[in-house]
Amino acid sequence: MNRSISHFLFCILCAGLVAPTAADIGRSLYQWATGFPPVNWSITGRWFLMVLSGEPYVPGIGLAPALPHELLAGHAAYYTISVIFAAGYLTGLAYLGRKPSLANGLVFGLATMSFPFLVQMPLMGMGVFATDTATPGLIVMRTLVHHSSFGLGLALGAQLAGSLFRRRS
Repeated sequence: MNRSISHFLFCILCAGLVAPTAADIGRSLYQWATGFPPVNWSITGRWFLMVLSGEPYVPGIGLAPALPHELLAGHAAYYTISVIFAAGYLTGLAYLGRKPSLANGLVFGLATMSFPFLVQMPLMGMGVFATDTATPGLIVMRTLVHHSSFGLGLALGAQLAGSLFRRRS
C-alpha cells in the first residue's frame, strides 16, 4: 500500500478512536457537574437496529421493546460513526490544504451536532433539539459538551497519529 495512503488511514483510525474517548470524558464531566444521567447506549443501539431493519422513525424509542444486542449495537454505531466523521474531518482538511488543529477540530465537532439535533433525535421521537423531552436544555448542553470534546479529540488523535507515523519513518 502506498505510504501516504497508509498514513492517512492510520490518522483516520487514530482520530476516530481518540475522539469518542475525549467525548466520553467531556460527557462524564458534564454528568458529574450536573447530575444529568449518561447517554443510554442501549436506546441508541435499538434505534440503529430499527433503522437497519427499515424503521427509521420510532416515536417514543424508550418505550419500544428491547432488541437483542442493542447495547453492543449502540457502541458499534458510536465508534463506526466516529471513524466516519474522522474520515470526513481529515479528508476536508486535506482538500483545504490544512493540518488538524484544536480550532478546526472544535468547529468540526460543533458541526457534527447537526446529526443528533436534526436527524437522530427527531427520528427517535425526541423532537428537533430534543424539544419533545422533559429536559431539552440539559440534553442540548450535554450534546454541546460531547461534540465539542469529540472535535477536540479528533484533532488530538490526528496530531498524535501524525507524530507517531513520523517517528516510525
